[in-house]
Amino acid sequence: MYGVDLANTGHQPDARGPDGSGDDGVDVDWEFETDDSLAATPLLIDGTLYVGSHDERFYAIDPETGDEEWSVDLETSLRPTPAYADGNFYLSGNRELLSIDAESGDVRWREDGTNSNPYYPLVLDDSTGVVTDNEHLWRFDLETGTLEEPIDLLPDPYEMGVSEAPAISDGTAYVAYEDRLGAIDLGTGEREWVFENEAGEILHHISPAVADGLVYIGDVEGNFYAVDADSGDLEWEYEATTEIASSPSVANGTVFFGDRNRVIALETEAGDKKWDAEVPFPQNIPSLIANGIVYTSSHTYICAIRSRTGEKIWSHEFGSEIDDIREASNYAIRMTPIAFDGRIYLTNSNNRVLSIS
Repeated sequence: MYGVDLANTGHQPDARGPDGSGDDGVDVDWEFETDDSLAATPLLIDGTLYVGSHDERFYAIDPETGDEEWSVDLETSLRPTPAYADGNFYLSGNRELLSIDAESGDVRWREDGTNSNPYYPLVLDDSTGVVTDNEHLWRFDLETGTLEEPIDLLPDPYEMGVSEAPAISDGTAYVAYEDRLGAIDLGTGEREWVFENEAGEILHHISPAVADGLVYIGDVEGNFYAVDADSGDLEWEYEATTEIASSPSVANGTVFFGDRNRVIALETEAGDKKWDAEVPFPQNIPSLIANGIVYTSSHTYICAIRSRTGEKIWSHEFGSEIDDIREASNYAIRMTPIAFDGRIYLTNSNNRVLSIS
């Protein structure tokens, strides 16, 4: 799912990605090509890699070889990262949600009741899923796809913009909309509290993360906030950045996020800066944290940074051999990778699923 877990921490505590310790550093193991671009994190379930593409197909891929195991034409563009639970996938298409069986790819149900393109579906519990669109937070039945009455986050018709993935903890969804961060009780649909950005800048361009009683979010002017998850009170603020470009990730007492040309690490207790590391492009994709390493992507570039010190371990740029800037931009990475057994798996806009080790 988006953000690794419901809290959007981006932390895979039991996973191991490439550390660059080999004689040859890191390189691409294999590439799998689809018929259109990809912008989703692949999911690794029971030894198979799964991903959806804009070509309207959902693929099952062997993670060792990159060979296709099966694919299914779902007749709708599949952009966001899917969710998985109990042998079923939950996906967002063009103005619809759908669920398919993970073994066969058979469609279980389709639901087209959302008002616009739904973002990242999330599995809340054994029976309920959650998804946002441009204005609402929706709850849906995992077995039938039936939508409950939407939670209208933006009753003002002149406002539009909701975080693509709420951060969820203990039955509460933390979601940004316009210049506000709200806590929504997913049982009742009621707002528990609303944090208003006094700077007046929008927050919904990224998704929040929640960990250890704090919700993390940043705005387009470079203000980064830690808000108390129970009360909505501001705990601390960090101001010395340009536009906050990526959603935050959290692990082991540190919160990581990107601005226009850096990855920044703050300690979570008071927001003091631990380190920053320069990257060549805006770091607008949430980082993955695994085996003490921050795997961060910006445009066509991916690098590994030690989470404690900010030391860069390795980097790789896709399309670096191409002189034409526009053509090279087709290799852009649009979503966070995943780590497993010394590899990372990712997708790019050049129609590729890739393995790096």
